[in-house]
Formats: sequence, C-alpha cells, structure tokens
Amino acid sequence: MLTGLVRGDDIYDVTVAVAPNHVPGRFTPDVALLDLAVTALDLACPAGSELLGYEGLRERYLPEVTFRGRVEHRNSQYALYAVACMRGGLRPDLAKDVGWWQSPLWQYSAYAVVIYSRVAAERLAVPLEEIVQRIAVRHRLEVPAAE
Repeated sequence: MLTGLVRGDDIYDVTVAVAPNHVPGRFTPDVALLDLAVTALDLACPAGSELLGYEGLRERYLPEVTFRGRVEHRNSQYALYAVACMRGGLRPDLAKDVGWWQSPLWQYSAYAVVIYSRVAAERLAVPLEEIVQRIAVRHRLEVPAAE
C-alpha cells in the first residue's frame, strides 16, 4: 500500500496490490490498513490543530473514486469514522459491524489511508511521499523512496 503511494500509483493499482493479502476466512488486512490511516490522520490533525470536517472529504481527497449507492457511501463513511474512533482511543467492533458486508472493509480502509495521507500532505505542505515515509517510520516499515 505505502510503496504504491510513494510511487504515485493509481488508486486502483494500489488496491489491487493489497488484494492478495485478503484471504477470506483466514486473514484480512483491514485492521492494518486502518492503523496506517490512523497514523495519517494523526499527522494531518496533531493535538490543538484545526478540526478536519467530514463534509466533502472523499470528493476532495479521492476524486478518482466514485462511490455509487447508499451501501458504498456507508461503507466508505464507516472506514473514515472508524479511523477517527481508533485515533480517539475507541476500537470499533469490526467483526460485528462489517461481518455482513458484501465488499470487504479492507478496500474502504485503503481509501481511508489515501484520503488521510493526502489531507496530511496538504495541511503540512509537504509531498505525499514524505507523509508516506513518516507513516512507514511510525510503523517500523521500510518503503523505498520514489524514483
């Protein structure tokens, strides 16, 4: 996920790269992706900074993805809200909340990583690649620098 963001990959290529990590019934990368998004939100909104408004967040920071219908809007909203909850110290009950979804949470969690990373880059006036590297450092991950 982070490597694709550093390279400037298309959002669809980034999510395709994450897809093999989703093994139905065994493992899903949703919590790991939500944790990355929490770090991005923390960078975007450090303590004492201006609050980030939800209205228009997806449209402004992820314009290349069109969410169709109530289900996709709700799923995306859930991922964005779950990140905010987790940052505030409340872990959502993901198993109960999203167990019935047709689309896995990890897809919307990946979108949340992108959205909050782009917000952080804008608010800190640094390139997205720098935000991704900061996220990687906090999670003790190695992400190759952009070429």
